Amino acid sequence: MGMAEVAASVLQRKVAAGGEGTATAAAAHALGQALARAAHGLFALPLRVQAQAEAVRSLAELPEILEDQALLALLDGPGEAIGLCALGPGLLSALIEVQTTGRLAAAAPAARRPTRTDAAMMAGFVDAALAGLSEEVAGTEDAVWAEGFHYASCLDDPRPLPLLLEDGAIRVLRLGLLLGEGGERQGTLLLALPAEGRGARHAEAAGPTPEARDWSARLERALLAAPAEAEAVLARIRVTADAMLGLRPGMLLPVPADCVARVSLEVGGGGAFARGRLGRFRGARALRIEEGLAGEPPGPAIESRPLAPPLEGLGTGGRSADAGAGAARRAAAPAPGAAPSGRAFPTRQAG
Repeated sequence: MGMAEVAASVLQRKVAAGGEGTATAAAAHALGQALARAAHGLFALPLRVQAQAEAVRSLAELPEILEDQALLALLDGPGEAIGLCALGPGLLSALIEVQTTGRLAAAAPAARRPTRTDAAMMAGFVDAALAGLSEEVAGTEDAVWAEGFHYASCLDDPRPLPLLLEDGAIRVLRLGLLLGEGGERQGTLLLALPAEGRGARHAEAAGPTPEARDWSARLERALLAAPAEAEAVLARIRVTADAMLGLRPGMLLPVPADCVARVSLEVGGGGAFARGRLGRFRGARALRIEEGLAGEPPGPAIESRPLAPPLEGLGTGGRSADAGAGAARRAAAPAPGAAPSGRAFPTRQAG
């Protein structure tokens, strides 16, 4: 049996002793992936998980399962939750070596008591691993208890833990790690977080339920199938009430000369939502839409008084339009007070 195999066997026994078995758990696997990325990204240190376990423990049991001379990092989380990340002496010494010497020795140094300087050097690694864990569990049921934590401070002694952490169930992840290209070094990491968690619930973060999505889809289909009446508006004019009562079939109303090229398409009181040009399509009047508008309010009305009198042959059933063309041109001249660029269009006969 090689040294790497011996180390793996020791790790498996050590991790199993503090957990409820070595069965693969989604959260433990996610933590292992996050640790590997953090070690590679920060220190170019190969790291892989050899053993993992997940368990729910009481607060009183937590000090008993911590490895001797581990670095104890207190964590802050959502909703003022407090957690613990314990880096075993093997992992701690390896991370200190790669930061100070740039390489990893073949043999681990003798275990020692962690210092505040060690904690300061580990803060970035712990934060990177926790951020990676949050990314791994995002959108899953584990997100409610596992995401949103970060390094806060270190603890010299585990005995105050029952006073610092909330009393209640604690979810504990324990990982056995192999470090270096050949896995010649080993270490452990323990993550203890409140089991209930205070993060966003998966059901809330995942969006609407299938029932809500089905209702929204049915509502959308019903609304899109509802009839909507649109009006193509050539121009607006303003007249007196007396002139309005005096409107007769065949009267000419002065409108802007460019109204045919600037027809607005409107729905109800929502204003214009498109603008286009009046024309023909297969012998019928048509409107070619040239630009969309975001509910643009109707344009200002044009003062038009007095109105041109009715012309014989226009909407009256008398002479033809050709016979009255000369009179129509004379009557289409802008009335006093009208816009100078006006063009006369006959009104349509009611009924």
